[in-house]
Amino acid sequence: MMHIGKIRLALFFALLAVLAGFSFAGPSEKLPLPKPLQVAKLPWFALDARDSEGTHNWVINNDKVKEIARQRNCKRVAFVFFATWCISCREGLSLLSEKSEELNKQGVLVVLINVGENDYVKTNKWIEEYAKEEWLLGFDKFSNLPENFGLTKQGAEMPLPATLVLDSDLRPLMLIRHEGDDYPQILWNK
Repeated sequence: MMHIGKIRLALFFALLAVLAGFSFAGPSEKLPLPKPLQVAKLPWFALDARDSEGTHNWVINNDKVKEIARQRNCKRVAFVFFATWCISCREGLSLLSEKSEELNKQGVLVVLINVGENDYVKTNKWIEEYAKEEWLLGFDKFSNLPENFGLTKQGAEMPLPATLVLDSDLRPLMLIRHEGDDYPQILWNK
């Protein structure tokens, strides 16, 4: 009986490995922009920004993102919604990290948005492992931003991963739900 359990467990892990290999097969899934994002500019937002000790540092809002995009001469801004429990988010952020030089060269500002979590220290350690620390990191611990942007209904969980691509004036361009083999090139292509 124990032998069958080990076989099932081995098959389960083999299936997970196969599925992980296909997670980026095919193009990224683009979704239509929800009504609140079908506007000339992004609705106002504010995110909490904290350091690795969890100390409040500053606020990331529309004006701050525009200012940083101008300073860095960025053409696009990518709001990458994630949570530390999301395995697909890890894969997507790792891929973005691998392509960080290309993202910078192509003028893409990455803004990581942690949705629904408030363990700042744990999240910062997670970022150190899977993402680039020079990217902006904002916390939306009450998941208000996805609701305000029309990405979820009130009280619903944010489906992750998700990337909202904006121009440098924060006009919404596209919403990507699942990254494909064209990710992250899709972030700077027209």
